[in-house]
Formats: sequence, structure tokens, C-alpha cells
Amino acid sequence: MENSMESDQAKSNSNRNIIIGVVVAVVLCCCCVVTAAGGFYGYQGYVAAQSTYEQLQNFEIPTGIPSDPNDPNSPTIPIPNFDSSDAPQGGLTDDSTRIVAWSTVQIFAAIQGCAAPTAEGTIISITQEPDSSGVWQEEWTVNCGDGTSQLFNLTLTPENGIVNVSIDLK
Repeated sequence: MENSMESDQAKSNSNRNIIIGVVVAVVLCCCCVVTAAGGFYGYQGYVAAQSTYEQLQNFEIPTGIPSDPNDPNSPTIPIPNFDSSDAPQGGLTDDSTRIVAWSTVQIFAAIQGCAAPTAEGTIISITQEPDSSGVWQEEWTVNCGDGTSQLFNLTLTPENGIVNVSIDLK
């Protein structure tokens, strides 16, 4: 009787070992499949990123702003040369905010036909002192470089440690 119990126990151990071996094999196969899939999709992401990087390397910056973006034959307005060290003096802003404002004004001036806006001869005057929230307004009379000038009204709004510049278009 002991022999039959020992043989049943041996068969049971043998079956248990086979089941454990099959489970381990299945788990390893699943790990291999997951690793292969992750590698495949990781490589696809790498190829896409490399392609995007190469496209950015070949990107050309436009040299003009079309006066009518819907008309392919419309003339382009040249983008002014930005010389941030040559911002006009005056107003209540610090140097860095004045440079941002000057760059913005140059773009709007070029769109409105001001040939070559220059800091020399541009006059900044305060039209509204800062109110309780710190907002103030300035009037910029921009020298167009050809003997003419254009007037721009700016609203300057302090927010979170910076000053937002907006041009009032009328």
C-alpha cells in the first residue's frame, strides 16, 4: 500500500513540476512578446522624432508678411530688422519690456505701411498714469524712417511679475 501512495505522490510531484515548467515558459514567452512590442513601438517613435528633427533643420523662415494671406499674388510686406539694443527711450517700462513693446510696434508699423520704423526720432509719452491695478497707457509716435510717422496707443498691464503689452487698434 505504501508503494501505491509513493507512486501517486511521485506522479503528483511529477505533474506539479510539469505544470510549474509550463507556467514559467508561458510567462517568459509573454515577457518576450511585451519586450519585442515595446522595442518596435519605441523604434517607431525614434524614427518619427528623427524625421521631425530633420524637417525642422530644413525649415525656412519667411522673409515677408503677405498683405492678403488669401491672395497668392498679393505683395509681401518686409519684416523690419529688429535691433533690440536700439529701442526708443521713455515711458514707464523697464528696458526688457520696452524692447518687447518696440518689437511689437515695429511689426504693426510695417503692416500699416511704415517703411522702416526706427527708434531714433520715436517719441514715447504717457497718456494715462498707472491706475490702482498698475495698468497704464502710452502713446508711441513712431518714426517711419522716410519723414513720416505713425501713432500707436499701447496699454501696459502688470501681471505675475511681467508687463503685458497690447496695442490698441482703432
